[in-house]
Amino acid sequence: MKKIIRIGILLVSSIVYSQVGINTERPKSTLTVNGSYAGDYKSVAVNTNLTIDDQFVNVVGALSAVTITLPDAVVADVVNDSFYGRVYYIKNTSSFDVTIKGNGTQLLQAWPTDTPNTIVLKSGQSVMVVKNSNNIATAPLWEIFQQNSFTNNNTFDVNAIKSFRAVVPASQFIIDGGSRNIMNGKLAANITTTSRQSAYELSSTTEKAKFIVINGLRMDFLSIGGGQSNASPKFFNTTNSTITYDISTLSTNDRYIDGVNTNIVGNYYSFIIDGDDNIAVDLNRAEYINVMLTFPNGEWYNCTWHATRDATNYYFYFTAQRLN
Repeated sequence: MKKIIRIGILLVSSIVYSQVGINTERPKSTLTVNGSYAGDYKSVAVNTNLTIDDQFVNVVGALSAVTITLPDAVVADVVNDSFYGRVYYIKNTSSFDVTIKGNGTQLLQAWPTDTPNTIVLKSGQSVMVVKNSNNIATAPLWEIFQQNSFTNNNTFDVNAIKSFRAVVPASQFIIDGGSRNIMNGKLAANITTTSRQSAYELSSTTEKAKFIVINGLRMDFLSIGGGQSNASPKFFNTTNSTITYDISTLSTNDRYIDGVNTNIVGNYYSFIIDGDDNIAVDLNRAEYINVMLTFPNGEWYNCTWHATRDATNYYFYFTAQRLN
């Protein structure tokens, strides 16, 4: 037996199988909506604890890093109080990192063997978090179903390889100009400025979007300065937070193996990657370096910087592969 209830322009139907339709008389799923759908939306700029009333959360206008804490996902009455399948959509539109955190020490299922208490959204990234069917504090309680970035080349799957070639006018690259933040040591306090040009800044808007970014660190080149033709491989911290990483150069004329616990302040170019901070790029020579890059969370990347030039342009080649 089918009952039809008309409310305004909505036509809601139910059958013995508890199928419900909105704007349709013949729902083919438990719930069929023939029209738009709305959930709660809020913008936040400070640390926030999510509740039953939240669904879409956008972090905007923050003055520092923000933490979004998920609800307590362990309940005493799993029949009446559990909320398996609850979904939160969280986006970071701020310029700072946003940390998604389980309540207390509760865990998130990020990857098959990775169940952290937190994950970090860089600027421009978003995530969908779903409550799973676990109800034990020592088991992961939330699933990371979808995490993405609106910035090209900013996220890596395990074993993924990314590459990019930047073409920069030689006449512009070798001429000093402007002021850029740069690290002159491994500590966050070791900061200064430089007038050297960067490959990224001399690229078009379209090409800028193709530069490789690894956990907030953009692979780039700075000029050596003073009209010299050589180039310096660099990272640039695209976030407003300090990033710590370890680095060692495996193949170069002057290897660099002392990059443990290297810190780079937000919106700064890195300390040296090549041992003498100098890759030869004159008209008769090309050089590259191969680098191992690791982060405190255990992620491990193999990166290369390669540079050549002719009378007109510099050609900068970047590759990166996530190894775990």
